[in-house]
Amino acid sequence: MNKKLFKYEIIGFIFVSVIGTLSHFLYEWLGSNKIVALFCPVNESVWEHLKLLFFPYLIWTIIEYFLLNKKENYFSSKIKGVLCGILFIVTFFYTYSGITGKTSTFIDILAFFAGTAISFIISYIIMRNSKRGSKIGEIISILLFLCISILFFVFTFMPPLIPLFEDPQKFTYGI
Repeated sequence: MNKKLFKYEIIGFIFVSVIGTLSHFLYEWLGSNKIVALFCPVNESVWEHLKLLFFPYLIWTIIEYFLLNKKENYFSSKIKGVLCGILFIVTFFYTYSGITGKTSTFIDILAFFAGTAISFIISYIIMRNSKRGSKIGEIISILLFLCISILFFVFTFMPPLIPLFEDPQKFTYGI
């Protein structure tokens, strides 16, 4: 199981990296489509860029669920992984930009790939080392994926007026 799981986690990292990178441009390429806006960044805010990790990761999580025979502790390991990746991206961005006083597209791209790697490493370690998960833990994890998705949807159109949601290029929020 560990070799199969490791192989799927590597494939997942590549999948999320490629789809996340492409999704950065989809909203613009598809004429500012409101449905696409739910899943892809609509501006250059840190919050919107977290969609680059979250939604491709969620898609891979669903695909991988059906590919693996191990069903225990699956969603709880996946939600912990993606939350660690998101936390890394946000923390890293505000730390380096706070220290240097500026941002760098190149460093932001590296942070996305690092956050993606962290997500898969954490979920792999948890799945590999956990003996059994609880059904309630799995249900809570699925509900967390759903709640985070809803937050992305709502904050695309009605973001809080705080720096996390501000487009640093246009000084606007959401759509």
